[in-house]
Amino acid sequence: MAEADDELRDRRPHLRTALRPDDLAGHVRLSCPDHPVLPDLFITLDTYLRRKPMTATLVPTDLTLTDPEGRLVRLGDLLAGNRFTVIQLVRYFGCLPCQEWCVELDAQGAGLAEAGIGVASVGGSADYQAQWLRDEKGVSMPLLLDPEHEFREAVGAAAPLGVRMLNPRGAVAYVGSLRRGYRPQSITRDTVRSPGVVILDEAGSIRWQHIGKRIGDYPPVEQVIAAAAALR
Repeated sequence: MAEADDELRDRRPHLRTALRPDDLAGHVRLSCPDHPVLPDLFITLDTYLRRKPMTATLVPTDLTLTDPEGRLVRLGDLLAGNRFTVIQLVRYFGCLPCQEWCVELDAQGAGLAEAGIGVASVGGSADYQAQWLRDEKGVSMPLLLDPEHEFREAVGAAAPLGVRMLNPRGAVAYVGSLRRGYRPQSITRDTVRSPGVVILDEAGSIRWQHIGKRIGDYPPVEQVIAAAAALR
């Protein structure tokens, strides 16, 4: 046994780590190719890192947002009465993949409400685009504005996309939304923001989140609903 332990220690320098992202997740591959016992080990990071449940970070419930008419909405009031609240982070309300995901989430709102789960969407500015979603697309869930990005800061999603806006998969997401009937609207200063989703409990704790890495980088709505339903 001691000889085997010595052999493992001797071979540790040969362990190599490589990040291999694919369409849905990143993988870390740990391999020791010249060892007859140790197999390749694959660890999926997608759920563990980018979409892992959160338990510690608190968003101030006295933080205020505004509705499309300019009325103040206190975050604590938005969360009140719900076990959890799913909040979409839109780049701006004119973003086509953001609009499409917003409509899909809103369509699940009634069923989620029965389970004590609220839904809402938060964007940076352009109240007229939020009004268009409400009036023309029939979105009934709260569409709220965060012009100073205080909510984004609180949930760790304030960093702009930067060069990641050039990711070709973002263009693919836009084309897909166009094919499904969504149409471009005026680009605003918030176009540089990341898409995302957070789930908060009634106290304002972040229980789950996904911060997008490119335009249109939202998880399937069904996945978010399943994550909310699994929280305790």
